[in-house]
Amino acid sequence: MSEGIDAVRRICEGWNEMTLEEWRSICTPDVAYQNMPWDRTTITGPDAIHQTLEGFAGNWNVQMEVRQLDGTANVAFAERVEHFSPKSAGSEAAAKEPFDLPVTGVFEITDEGKISAWRDYFDRRAMKS
Repeated sequence: MSEGIDAVRRICEGWNEMTLEEWRSICTPDVAYQNMPWDRTTITGPDAIHQTLEGFAGNWNVQMEVRQLDGTANVAFAERVEHFSPKSAGSEAAAKEPFDLPVTGVFEITDEGKISAWRDYFDRRAMKS
């Protein structure tokens, strides 16, 4: 279980800084990611997840705070707070206010310790537009 929990912790503490190679090393090739408060579209594969999340990280400085992380051999739950602050002038987020986003993630883990599914739940009203 510790390999899987380590993979979950890596995502929860630094998805905004992870390289594509890191995503590929801790996720299955068909990993499914859903950002539940949005449109619940499933993003499949580490490459697509990396590309999607890179867009958020491109405009925001994001600091992660893991509050709770626990699970079984095949499922982990992670409560965290993501602290967003806009990057420098010229970015889309520069005119926006900083905000803190409480998030709970549910992760499915294979017997090999890789993440095969990830669903994030949060209140969209916490995000500043």
